[in-house]
Amino acid sequence: MIATWFLLIPVVGVFVVSALVIHCFGSRKQGLSQELWRYFRSTALIVGMFLVPALLHPALFVLAIFILGWRCINEIALVFGLPFSNRGQIGVVLCVMFGIWLGATQQSMVLFALLSLALPVYFVSLQRRPAGALALAAAVLFPLLAVAGLAALVMRHEGAYWVFLLYATVEMNDSMAFLFGRIFGRRPVLPRLSPHKTMEGALAGVVLSGTFAWCLAGWLFDLPADQAAVLAALLVSCGVLGDMFTSRLKRVAGVKDFPAVSVLHGGLVDIYDSTLFAAIPLAIWVVF
Repeated sequence: MIATWFLLIPVVGVFVVSALVIHCFGSRKQGLSQELWRYFRSTALIVGMFLVPALLHPALFVLAIFILGWRCINEIALVFGLPFSNRGQIGVVLCVMFGIWLGATQQSMVLFALLSLALPVYFVSLQRRPAGALALAAAVLFPLLAVAGLAALVMRHEGAYWVFLLYATVEMNDSMAFLFGRIFGRRPVLPRLSPHKTMEGALAGVVLSGTFAWCLAGWLFDLPADQAAVLAALLVSCGVLGDMFTSRLKRVAGVKDFPAVSVLHGGLVDIYDSTLFAAIPLAIWVVF
């Protein structure tokens, strides 16, 4: 088994490569280098806030995903016009605790029941702005399922490695798509849904993160090359879908970002959307 701290080496390597790309190509557009360095520093903090608790101890990561789940439910509820009262906040806390219990105890039947409920809820909510009970369900179900998936992953014997594989893959996809898109991007890929994303950035993100995930899966879990490739494709595709999913939620809600915790990145749903979305199918793959 690879030492947990050793997992930080490829993370540092990715940041070093990113820094070199910014240094070499950031001056192609006026003011771009300064913008990219701001994102570089904030991304390092975002990565550390997620990965360090997972690598130190499962209990710390459970606390982190509790805060993440609570905040994400509130952010989605707010954009749908459902601010929670003090009594409502108690319900949110209980809901997140239920999600953690669901994942930690691997209650597969309950998880699949919630997934069956979530599918029609989001099918409707992605078409038009939800209201009332539908908006409440849309605010709760996605973070609840994501928290359950993350808890299920971290509570396994090799949990920190699965969390690392998940987050390293989707974060690299997001970061490389942004970095290469800002430097080399010319053609928008989804101008109506995500106007700032480019074909060049999206391709760079998919290729680099897919290759990275394929290598990681083989390195960490000794998976055969074909299984590692399938797992890498699952994570990358679900990460992309997660970004599109939350972008569509914002579109139907008529907002640019979820309530911000960062001037550069928006809310926690904006920051961790791909991770939250991809955690659900990965937990099903690994645990259930």
